[in-house]
Amino acid sequence: MRAYRLPRLRKRLWAVIGVVGAGQSVLMAGLATMNRAQGSSAGGALITAWLISLAGLLVTGIIIDRRLARPLVATARGADILASSNPQHHLEISGRHWLDRLPDTLEQLGSALVRNQQDMDEAAQAVATKVEARRTRLETILREIRDGVMVCDREGRIQLYNRTTRDLLSSEPALGLGRNISEVLNEGPLNHTLRLLVPTNENAAPADAELVCATASGERLLRCRVARLVTDDPETSGFVMTLQDVSRQTRETLRREQALRDAVESLRNPLTSLNAATESLRLAQDEGLHEQTEQFARIIAEENEKLTHRFTTLSDETASVVTDNWRLEDVHLGSLIEGIKVSVEAEMIPRLQCRADVWLSAEPYLLSRVIEALLARLREELGVTALALSGREEGSLVYVDLNWSGDVIAADQLDHWLDAGLEDVGGTVSLREVLQRHDTTAWSQPDLSKEGRAMLRLPLPGAPKKATVVETVPARPEYYDFAIEDADRPLGDTADASLETLDYVVFDCETTGLEPSRGDEIVSIGAVRIHRGQVMHGETFELLANPGRPIPALASSIHGIYDEDVMEAPPVEEVIRRFHAFAGNAVLVGFNTAFDLRFLKLKQRITGVRFDNPTLDALLLSIMLHDHTGEHTMESIAERLGVGVGGRHTALGDSLTTAEIFMRLIDLLPGESIRTLSEAITAQERMIEFRRQQRAF
Repeated sequence: MRAYRLPRLRKRLWAVIGVVGAGQSVLMAGLATMNRAQGSSAGGALITAWLISLAGLLVTGIIIDRRLARPLVATARGADILASSNPQHHLEISGRHWLDRLPDTLEQLGSALVRNQQDMDEAAQAVATKVEARRTRLETILREIRDGVMVCDREGRIQLYNRTTRDLLSSEPALGLGRNISEVLNEGPLNHTLRLLVPTNENAAPADAELVCATASGERLLRCRVARLVTDDPETSGFVMTLQDVSRQTRETLRREQALRDAVESLRNPLTSLNAATESLRLAQDEGLHEQTEQFARIIAEENEKLTHRFTTLSDETASVVTDNWRLEDVHLGSLIEGIKVSVEAEMIPRLQCRADVWLSAEPYLLSRVIEALLARLREELGVTALALSGREEGSLVYVDLNWSGDVIAADQLDHWLDAGLEDVGGTVSLREVLQRHDTTAWSQPDLSKEGRAMLRLPLPGAPKKATVVETVPARPEYYDFAIEDADRPLGDTADASLETLDYVVFDCETTGLEPSRGDEIVSIGAVRIHRGQVMHGETFELLANPGRPIPALASSIHGIYDEDVMEAPPVEEVIRRFHAFAGNAVLVGFNTAFDLRFLKLKQRITGVRFDNPTLDALLLSIMLHDHTGEHTMESIAERLGVGVGGRHTALGDSLTTAEIFMRLIDLLPGESIRTLSEAITAQERMIEFRRQQRAF
């Protein structure tokens, strides 16, 4: 059993010794047989030699086993422990061995691993402390914001929310960190809005969007503004929402409106009484009363006229203020109905079958109360127990139809319904007034498509369609003119310099368009310096330039620079001179460098500066090194090389990204036997010629 449990290494050692011993035995047996056949008397000597040989083999095996095999097995097992569970483990090697310093070296590695782990733990703790401090500071800021704020990850899990959000959603038990937003808000409108924020191949996505949706319990309607959070780290991407309670605001607005109406109407009776008093005085005058009575009546008449004029003006202004307070929102009808179904007791309204995937332009809280009131009337007065509700777009309107089996609503009965006040806002506004402010009304008619059925129709304004202008953004063309100049330009002492030792300036230009020969100009130059293999983030260049011409909307949509941004910027020529001073004699590096160089070189005569610097192109170097793929956009190269992309389509942001890409390309160039500047430029020229031939065919 003990032999069976021997480690594999020792089993192999003894197996080899056994094979050698067996071979010796066979050989000795053969020799003994031959001697007997020849009548030799050397058989005893052979046996003695065989026994000595076996003994020597056994002793050798024991020594190798104890000095080498056993220590190796112990070392291997100890190394497993060092690597997997206990870096401070002491190797259990007994006696003397032939492994020299191997065990000590492994233990030193384990100790170094412990120290490194401790350093990493300390660094992680320091980072965690900073993160926690920032989180606390952020929570403090969010706590003081009056609007509700909620941050969710890409999957919709709630990561952070402030005190206002907790108060707004106090009736939602699913509110909590790590819970999904769909458990708190109606997810249909939210998912629709999030899809609008995802850029497509044809259009850039808007920065944010608004929606109105019900809470999961249906107790409240919320106006939400949603903005995506896009970062280099998918773990921190997601979206942020601000929340406002539409229902509470609407109720408060209605109460203020009613108070204003009451204040205005309170003037009507005194005015009426004043008019009556005036008439009485006139009658008394006609009957021959004193002259003072006539004078008093004239004063009352004048004041009455002034008060009447003021009342009319105040009444008109009141109507204007009340009307302007109404704010129509883009509302998802399906979400509105779901909120009604959840918030109202089932026996109060008919059972609803809803097909309403349409968007309205409406005051969401009051419209939901109108529909709820009509449903309650249908159940209470007509005995309708089930109906189908649908929404259908017709031009700029959405026809909301309530369809049931039974008779139509009589006209006088429907008028009575519409003139009733909404109970939950104190009866201060009627159903008809709400519909009138949506420029609509309601009527009942037979459903001509199905016998025995009736419908109640509300034509409501549809949410306006947002027109999108699809403009294809052309890719920057590839230019190769600078290669001809580089071929004849002396590199001087830098020709044989190692690429790692040179100074570089990585730059990028943002422009009004793609054709400098037709008047397109630079609007921004950004650059960063590389010194001794390090990207110097503290040594950057970034200037806006006034192009002296309007910036096209398409260009602004790409780089985010508008006419008002460059109104007070220095002219292009001055910015180019400053960039030339920043670049000095460094090697110029860019991404599709020739495109940017064309803009610079067309200004050389006007500016009085020349860009004679050696030039390298990160795009061409990437194509040469990674010819196995056709993906050579800045984003795809950055992803391939493990570079984060930030500030895309800004001059400095693209320069920083290109600099990190270029440093990784330099590390790969020795694999292609490219180590000096002259070798890199020669390889680049070959790639340029290859690209030209590709384009020719």
